[in-house]
Amino acid sequence: MLAASVPRDSGVLPGTHLQVQTSQGNAFLKAVDAQNPARLDLLRQEIALNPLLPPGTPRPELEWSLDEELPGLGTWVAVAYRMRATLRPVDLDWPDEDVAGLVRAVRSIGEIEAPDDPMFVPEVKAFPTQAWEVLADRRPARLANHSPWLAGRLEGLAEIAAHAPEAIAGTSLQHGMLRVQNVLLPTVPGQEPLVTDWVRGGVGAPYLDLVSMLLHVRVHGGPPPEATLRRHGLPAGTDPDAVTCWIAVLAGHYVHSSMEPPPPDAPEQRAAEHRLARAAVAWLQTRLGY
Repeated sequence: MLAASVPRDSGVLPGTHLQVQTSQGNAFLKAVDAQNPARLDLLRQEIALNPLLPPGTPRPELEWSLDEELPGLGTWVAVAYRMRATLRPVDLDWPDEDVAGLVRAVRSIGEIEAPDDPMFVPEVKAFPTQAWEVLADRRPARLANHSPWLAGRLEGLAEIAAHAPEAIAGTSLQHGMLRVQNVLLPTVPGQEPLVTDWVRGGVGAPYLDLVSMLLHVRVHGGPPPEATLRRHGLPAGTDPDAVTCWIAVLAGHYVHSSMEPPPPDAPEQRAAEHRLARAAVAWLQTRLGY
């Protein structure tokens, strides 16, 4: 029996998202209809991936899913996850304990070995790494909207990003689509956080998700990424030059994508990518020191 429902932003897939309270406990529901065929396939992929995630992955437990043609309503895909009542979103005023909790949650993913399964794709194959090369070739006029620092540096940034195959390679589990909204922190000491929206599985270096997340923290008003890394560190053995390479890859991707036409079903996406591009370029400037 449904006792209460609250809309919730999961951070990745548009569609219906509800945090519900039932007579048997709390659950998180997501549903997408055939009006969004690409999102429909992504939710199907998420449902298929969930049972393949390794033990210890900070994920909610799947309770049920459906993929059906409903009379008069068309095709719907829906999934429900069991959720603890003792979880909360990250506080966007960014108290120190929330920054620390988020870093611990994301780093815990990189400590898990990714399964040897075709659904878990190496990040170097899944993520575009040649954006600076494309931008250096095309030199779009809108590039000036990002940062004057980029002028005359496109070829150099392309050279840094060219080392991505070795810089981001690894065997660690990757979420690959992390947003601040994906992390739920425990309200009870000693309990574990949860990370939602496992839409795809990735394989790569242990630091990738953490670096990506720190960009999202920054655009949500959080601390500068370098300050967070100085305080909380990177996984043991991480090569600083590899981190700089990954930041360059992310910056190039967001700069390039932000100048593309907006997707019809996500008109706000390019503005969000522009904010991420500015944060990534600023971080890259800090890392390179010029």
